[in-house]
Order: sequence, then C-alpha cells, then structure tokens
Amino acid sequence: MEIGYFESPIGLIKYEYLGSLIYSISFVFDDINKDQYNTQINHFLDGYFKGEIKEFPFNFYYDQKTDFQKKVLKALLEIPYGETRSYQDIAVKIGHPKAIRAVGQACKANPIGIMIPCHRVIGKNNKLTGYSGKDYIYLKEKLLMLEKKFK
Repeated sequence: MEIGYFESPIGLIKYEYLGSLIYSISFVFDDINKDQYNTQINHFLDGYFKGEIKEFPFNFYYDQKTDFQKKVLKALLEIPYGETRSYQDIAVKIGHPKAIRAVGQACKANPIGIMIPCHRVIGKNNKLTGYSGKDYIYLKEKLLMLEKKFK
C-alpha cells in the first residue's frame, strides 16, 4: 500500500492506495512530509475542490466493514454532489428505518471520507452533526459549502 498527500484549501489530506484502489482518505493535522503523492488522485482531488469533479472514478476498499456498514457506504455514494440526506433517509433507503444511530456510526467509521461523501449526511432537522468527531464539524460544513457553491 502507498501513501499520498494533497494540500486542499481546507486542510491537508492523507490517502492510502494501491493502484486505483483507495483504502482510506482523511484530513491530517500533523506536520509531515507532503512530498509523497499520486498524480492521478491529486488531480481528481484538485478538481473536486475547484468544483470541476463531482464524483471519483476510483474503486474503494472497505471489505473489512460489516454488511450493514457496506450498505450505508454504498448509499452515501448515491447522494448527488451538492445535496444532503438525513441519517434517517439513509436508514430508510437501506431497509433499516429504525437504525438511525447505526447509520451515524457507519458514517463515522467511513474510511474514505470526501470520496465516499459522509459529509452529505446531516441531522433530520438539517443540523450538522458528526464528522470525524464533534471537533471537526467545521470540515463537514466547509465541504458542504464548497459543493453548494459549485452545484
């Protein structure tokens, strides 16, 4: 597995990949060597942050997830760029209408943020909740604002 970094307008992103298979992507807050990168992945991330890329042409590895988590991650991929769904909407979509909190936990466990857009899932009352923990809700807000700007 290889590691790469992308300096986005809202923070440094680290990703792990093998060929075109993405294993993880997340914001990092450490002072690290940013010289490692994959030109193709960075090209698509750059396009995303410029509003030119609405979805990513990569395969995602999340085989280690439970069947329930896999259903949630697949449902997230169906949320259109610039739109949001509630945790309840996702629970209903995957056939588990009462599993709202479990959907939230599956989103929290999403190893491939941004590309599998868990940031597009909000509370039923349109309130922003969760994103890699309450301390990082501002990242979710920035991603949603970015997408609405370019929608």
